[in-house]
Amino acid sequence: MVKFDHIIHYVNRLEEVERTPVLPIHSGGRHERFGTVNLLSYFDYRYVEYLAIEDEAVFTQHLKDGNESFAGTIDSLNYEEGFIRYALSTDDIEGLDERFRAHGFSVEGPVEMERTTNGETISWKLLYVQHDKEIFPFFIQWNEPEAQRMKRIEALRGDFIGPSITVRHDVEDIHLWESFYDVLGIWEGQIDDYTRVELSRNAKPSITLEVGTDGESVVYKGAIYKFI
Repeated sequence: MVKFDHIIHYVNRLEEVERTPVLPIHSGGRHERFGTVNLLSYFDYRYVEYLAIEDEAVFTQHLKDGNESFAGTIDSLNYEEGFIRYALSTDDIEGLDERFRAHGFSVEGPVEMERTTNGETISWKLLYVQHDKEIFPFFIQWNEPEAQRMKRIEALRGDFIGPSITVRHDVEDIHLWESFYDVLGIWEGQIDDYTRVELSRNAKPSITLEVGTDGESVVYKGAIYKFI
């Protein structure tokens, strides 16, 4: 039903990521509606999104509008650098909307989104499962055929390396998170063939990204990267 798509790493200054990246940078663009800018590091179809605020006035206005988004997540986490949220991809975002509502979750969306990169506009839909305390993954449905998207990514990234990825996630209410994944039919943490999520209970939530490829484990701009 879903696959791991990407994880958002919020940073204060994107140019610092461009100068001293922990992963190769392959692309980037702007979210004009939200006043944010990003850089993307692809493993294959999965990637890390480095996200920063570019236009504070636009960003602040979006927050005042009160819509659920990654902008609200940044604000709720007090603009601290680090991993803030991850996305799961789907080809049936309306169906997920209905399923989560049927299980009593509060849902926002689907929301139409787009970014512009070198004059090219890429669009998608987002769905958010809301909660007062927990920051759940959000869902993304790309508005382009998957084969076309893979070809576009391969042109940016080169050969896919397909590493195993484990998202180690400390959460406050582990039972609520288990209920979230129950809706998706994910009971043992296996999101897709190459990606797992490992939940642990902790009063102070955090995310560690563990990647099965060569590299030096590091705390980089508030985020923990482990290469195994």
